[in-house]
Amino acid sequence: MNQKAIAFVRLALPLYAMINALLLSLGYNPIPFTPEKVDAFLTGLIGVVSVLWAWWKNNNITPEAQKMQRSLDDKKAYNRLNDL
Repeated sequence: MNQKAIAFVRLALPLYAMINALLLSLGYNPIPFTPEKVDAFLTGLIGVVSVLWAWWKNNNITPEAQKMQRSLDDKKAYNRLNDL
């Protein structure tokens, strides 16, 4: 999966959770066929996990950032080989 697709998923998950939370606060059930408390819990869980994931991970979206990340990974691999 390329970096842009991963970054999009990291953005889409918190947005989905926020929209669901907003709909729940307005009295709508955004996911049909589920009880309200289960939906609220899942929405909150998705929101917290996706925000933490997006915060933790490094989003290399631009070609320059991707090139620098590859360079850093290569240097780390080279150093690991030399340490053996």
